[in-house]
Parts: sequence; structure tokens; C-alpha cells
Amino acid sequence: MASKVTMSMIAQKAQVSQPTVSIVLNNSDAVSISDETKKRVLDAARELGYTKKSTPRRSSHKQVVFIIDGSLYCYDHFLLTINAAMERALDLNISLKTVATLSTKEGEAMIKDDIASGDYDAAIVATNMTSDNCSLSQLPIPTVYLNCHPKDNNNVIAVLPDDYQNAKKLAQAVAPYYKHPLIIAGDNWMKATQDRISAIKDAYQDNNINLLLDDVQYCSWSLREACSLVIEKLKEEPSYDIIFCASDYVALGVYQALALLNMKVGKDIAVVGYDNQAICKELSPQLTSVELPYDAMSRLAVEYAYALASGKQVKKEKIRTLQGELFIRASSPKARINLS
Repeated sequence: MASKVTMSMIAQKAQVSQPTVSIVLNNSDAVSISDETKKRVLDAARELGYTKKSTPRRSSHKQVVFIIDGSLYCYDHFLLTINAAMERALDLNISLKTVATLSTKEGEAMIKDDIASGDYDAAIVATNMTSDNCSLSQLPIPTVYLNCHPKDNNNVIAVLPDDYQNAKKLAQAVAPYYKHPLIIAGDNWMKATQDRISAIKDAYQDNNINLLLDDVQYCSWSLREACSLVIEKLKEEPSYDIIFCASDYVALGVYQALALLNMKVGKDIAVVGYDNQAICKELSPQLTSVELPYDAMSRLAVEYAYALASGKQVKKEKIRTLQGELFIRASSPKARINLS
């Protein structure tokens, strides 16, 4: 019996990511993908004998629109939410349409006009950066917010990552063993950034170590800036023994800086990331990271949207925060998971 052709197999043959395969095969227009890449994916699927799963639809299946409030890029970890949402929607017999505002007023207006047509039973509004000031609010249909919520968050349902607890879980695993941390943070105006910094500081205070103001540097999510900051700080203060990175993506810039300084990650200095992207296991040494639970968040948001679309009662003023799993790897060999 021939084995089932999976999206992972197609991705490997087409030399693209699995989310890219999902977006192409599901005809999503949320992310711009070149015609050449689309052709490569479709050719690979045809050569492998892929057939799209046919699921009998009830005449009453629900229509949900998944709105990305902003834009996405090919390296954006948030792409995982689209794939997870599509899979959960299929499980629940939901027709899910994915659209994006592209951070424009015109995009917002077109989507609101589309919703006003009356074709949808519910909406999911998502942002790739955790936000407490989502611009798409007061839509005329039941709405679930994913990774965001409106500034006035009364009477909303939202699913968010627990950035404080995620970062504290990571910091608690390393603080007893690495005493002088350098934090390469994202944008200082972001609540997620401040929550993560507060968590790291609290974990170190629990170990009687107070971080200094200069121990926190902001790189605006730039690899180049992260690289420059690490080189500058380690020349000023060579006693740093661990670097907390704003994301696994930012960790690439940190690894580059340490290579330029002839320092070995995991031996001369520890490095930890945030997100647990696939790149963590491709780096050498592999990167310790805490999961940003986009998959679980997206699936839960779809379940809430389905309940609302079905007329079920879902408690309003409900913000669910989810924690991710911690993965300790060779970039911080002394670290230990805190089981208390």
C-alpha cells in the first residue's frame, strides 16, 4: 500500500517550508509567494501523487474569516498560526478564509466591506507581534483575537502567549548557574518585551542577583544591531556569562558576534533564545529556547470562533494566556529545568 503523501514530503521535494506548502495548496492569499515557488510546490505535489483530502461538508458548515492585521514575511515564525488554524478548521468542518490588511487603511476597509456582505459567521483577528492595541475592533460579527486584543479590551475573547511566565521559566533554568546575564531585547515599547525583561529580572532577584540598567540592550529585532551590541558590550564587560536573546532569529546575530570574537557558544558563554523555531536545532551548538505556543494558540482561537459561530455561549472579557515548553540544548549546558 502506497504511503500517504504529506505536506512535509512536498516541502522537502520542493525545498520550501511546510507552511509555504500549506499556503500554496490551500490557495491562501495572506502571504505573497512568487509564481516560481508556487509552481515548484504544485509540481512537487503532482509528482508525489498528492491528492487533497476530501472532507464531506455539512450544508450548515460555518464560515470564518482569519484576518492578519498587518503583513508577514517568509521568515516570520507567526506563519505557523495559519497552518494550525487551517488544520483545526478542517477538523471542525469550518470554511476558513485567510486575508491580510497589509498594515493599510485600504486593506482594513476592503476586509470590513467583505465582512459587511454577511458571508461570515465569525472572525479571528491576529497580529504577528503581540499587541494590546489592535486596530480592528468592533467588527459586526463575533470576533476572537489571536496574539492581540483591542486597547479597550472589555467584552472580548482573546488568546495570548504568557510572555512573563515563559521568560521566567527560561530564566529560572539558567539563573543558578549563569550569574551575569546580558539581555538583547526587542523593541522597548512592546509589552511583550517588557514582560520578558521583568521575568528575567525577577528570576535573578530570586537568586539574589540584581540586574543593572546597562545589562539590557535593545536591538529592534535586527540581526546586525544585535551583533554590534554584543561585540560592544563584551568588549566593555567581558564577565558576561550568558546572553538572553529577544528571539531565536536575533540569536543568529548573537552567534555571529561571538564567532567574530573567537568565543565558543556553550563553552565561553551561554546563549538562550525565545520562540523555539526550527532553526534552534540547526545551529551549532543547538540553541536553548522556550516555545512561543503559536500552534496551540491558533487552534484554541479557531475553537472559540467555532463556538461563537454556532451560537454557543462563550464567556466574554476572557483573555486566555498559554505557556510554551522549555527546551534546554547545548548552548547553555549548565541549565536545568526548574520543577518546583
